[in-house]
Amino acid sequence: MISTILLAAALRIFAAASSAPAVRAFEGVYVARVDAIPPGLSRLEVWVPLPSDTDEQAIRNLRVESPYPGEIRREKEFGNAYWYVSTESPRPGPLEIVVRFDAQRSEVLRGRPRPATSGEAPATLQRLLRAEPLVTISPRIRALARSITYGSRRPEEKARAIYEYVVNTMTYDKVSPGWGNGDTERACDVRKGNCTDFHSLFISLVRAEGIPARFVIGFPLKKEAEATVPGYHCWAEFYLAGRGWIPVDASDASKTDDAARRDYLFGDLDPDRIQFTRGRNIRLDPPPCREPLNFFIYPYAEGDGLPIAPVSIRLEHRARIG
Repeated sequence: MISTILLAAALRIFAAASSAPAVRAFEGVYVARVDAIPPGLSRLEVWVPLPSDTDEQAIRNLRVESPYPGEIRREKEFGNAYWYVSTESPRPGPLEIVVRFDAQRSEVLRGRPRPATSGEAPATLQRLLRAEPLVTISPRIRALARSITYGSRRPEEKARAIYEYVVNTMTYDKVSPGWGNGDTERACDVRKGNCTDFHSLFISLVRAEGIPARFVIGFPLKKEAEATVPGYHCWAEFYLAGRGWIPVDASDASKTDDAARRDYLFGDLDPDRIQFTRGRNIRLDPPPCREPLNFFIYPYAEGDGLPIAPVSIRLEHRARIG
């Protein structure tokens, strides 16, 4: 049985290495909305995430439509780009900032090299081994990681065991209170949540085993040539020396009983997505008055130093020909 699995994996990697990755080219429109700016504010600040180039995607012709002047900035730790607005005496009522761009997204195939990620600075990798406010590495997380990876020696084997545990143990759920915050301890307690919760648990467990890992967030793309996506999607990446960053999508894998699809989503990644930002506990510049952002896919707004909510997002995409 083990020989059969190893042979299938070897054939899978050979097939990936010899085939060209799938590509999606599309026009994207990201709409960030703050539902209601309060009357009487002296100062309004808004931070809006932007998509950037990565190994797998190219962003061109990025344009921002904003009711107030702003500028593109980039935070230092993860390199995330964003549109920053600061204005005095803003108009009350709803605020929309629209980001238009052309994108090309390529499939990730585990048998093909990812040239820009073959090496990382030691300080970066050390940062991605540490606990964060909700991505914990508590004693029970360490004990759970040890039990899941018992008998595994290589980092990839450990990451695969953790991936299988998360996929088979967690249930995709957006009903139970507390979902969507990416809280590892809650995920351990209730074993339910959305993609944020799945990948918080995965990242905590692999970090507990000494494997650097990071959080990635953006949007799924629908199969239709033209569609609107009302919410975000996230996944994770772990680092292997000499190979770079390896993607996993445990929440999507949990939604299928297809063994081939589950295997694919460990190390491979379809092009039906767009990445906006990386990381958790994000510190923007200038920093908001509250604590760092848990993750960054929604617009964040402050009026006179106080958060303004609610906010909403959507992505419209249309296939680009030529």
